[in-house]
Amino acid sequence: MSALRKYRPLQAHLERRRGRPEMLTFEDIEQIIGKTLPESAMKHRSFWANDNTENGHARAWVRAGYRVAYLDRDQKVVTGRVRL
Repeated sequence: MSALRKYRPLQAHLERRRGRPEMLTFEDIEQIIGKTLPESAMKHRSFWANDNTENGHARAWVRAGYRVAYLDRDQKVVTGRVRL
């Protein structure tokens, strides 16, 4: 499965939020996509970078009109806000 297809359910979830701020745990994201996040999500801040459009995860946020605004890898929480 391609990375883009893997994260389509996340994109759809964010699109349904219609621009409202969204806070998700890593577990929430895994439930939405039906797959485990890669180890790089836990280890590398760059996985969550808004400009990392090679990453299907980042592309899902951007295509839904969001950006990752806050990340806490220890607490495994990410917050999205509408891109300006």
